[in-house]
Amino acid sequence: MGLSLAERYSQLAPVEQTEWVRSLTPDVLAEVARREWWWEARPEQIPPSGDWNICLVLAGRGFGKSRMAAEWLVQRAIDYPYDTHGFPTEWLVIAQTLSDARNISIEGASGVLRIVERRGVPHRYVRHPKPCIILTDTGTKIFFLGADSPDVGRGYNAAGAVLDEVCKWKRSKEAWYEGIMPSLRADLPGDHPRTLVTTTPKPIELLREWVNNTTGSVKVVRGSTFDNRANLSAFTLDELERKYAGTAIGRQELYGELLDDRDGCLWTFESIDGQRITREQLDSEVEFSHLTIGVDPTLTDEGDEMGVVVVGRDFKNRMYVLADESIKGAGRAAAKHIWQVFYRWGADTVVIESNNAKRWMSDVLTDAYAEARDSDMMFPEKTRPPLKMVDSRVGKRLRAEPVAMRYEQSTVHHVGTFKELEEEMLNFDPSDSHNSPNRMDALVHACRHLMAGEKKRVRVSSPQNLWIPVS
Repeated sequence: MGLSLAERYSQLAPVEQTEWVRSLTPDVLAEVARREWWWEARPEQIPPSGDWNICLVLAGRGFGKSRMAAEWLVQRAIDYPYDTHGFPTEWLVIAQTLSDARNISIEGASGVLRIVERRGVPHRYVRHPKPCIILTDTGTKIFFLGADSPDVGRGYNAAGAVLDEVCKWKRSKEAWYEGIMPSLRADLPGDHPRTLVTTTPKPIELLREWVNNTTGSVKVVRGSTFDNRANLSAFTLDELERKYAGTAIGRQELYGELLDDRDGCLWTFESIDGQRITREQLDSEVEFSHLTIGVDPTLTDEGDEMGVVVVGRDFKNRMYVLADESIKGAGRAAAKHIWQVFYRWGADTVVIESNNAKRWMSDVLTDAYAEARDSDMMFPEKTRPPLKMVDSRVGKRLRAEPVAMRYEQSTVHHVGTFKELEEEMLNFDPSDSHNSPNRMDALVHACRHLMAGEKKRVRVSSPQNLWIPVS
């Protein structure tokens, strides 16, 4: 990790600091007081020299990618105000959504608006209908767009672009090749259009293509969250390190590593992330035909984890992973937790493995259900627990493969992000007999049960509103 001039100055002895300050001109001192970028930027935050087309910044969260991109773009717009024909240049800043572009890339703490104001660049901020910042001395325009369509960027004669968090875009490759790249066609005096891409890396096709480029047109800059330690909360950094140390997601989200899909693994990041939706999308678009709780019980009461995953199926046979309610525990407390999750989500079924070693869990769940029914009055009288056993004689790989295939077919949606569950899915090695991830097993149990009942179109009511006589 390199140090900024500000950080290097802070490490000088007081007498050295005084001597250095006295050597500066008033103009330079004023820039230091304004916290100009040459003073605060770390070496890795300055795009490399050379004749590149794309500078790809792969770095963890908090690295300082947004400010790096905004500072670079403003400087480029100042350096190249006109094309070779004398027309004011156009520049593009594209984020996942127009809201992200406005809230982060324009008005955010490291946004373009903050930078032109700090530098005293005359400008006008046009908010509607499309946000744009106009540098009024030259007429240069910086347009801000959301990557909602592959046609994003079409119709512009751009001199350069910033692509923010491109790995979060739904159709990043199509957007680049169909909309953005063809728009980068301005003829600049002494240079050519360039693109700065800033993202926390994820193994999407476009990113792998850029990283593997051998023509020299793509320069890759790497960095981690901890490179920017001086400007981040020490408490938060310690928490992140504690939670994600040694995990694949930590390597990706904190250290900016591009993780290739492992050979033999059933799930890829694209198959999970490509169909991810928000809670708002779920509430407005989805009606469930069936909702189940997949459970993979622990065999001990020594702090081992019990997988508890909530999955729903809609009337189009698409599945939605709604919650990861896994806990550490076993026995009565674990069984009570399962029925509380079941009750809270209004589920229809609890699915557990019919393994002899875990068969005791069926009895414990039955007893816990009776207690919740009779003492806590969570369920109607004279009803029995809706338990469904899944066959444990089938190997883990064979059980998981049909579920993984549904992910490849883009018919399984994660409603939000479930880091621990997804970590287990991405690192599951079917050839390792000792690899038995609890959360992933619970997911597989739930999905297989929903897949088995896909031909049934009638909504199955839960014991909360259905009386099932005890036999």
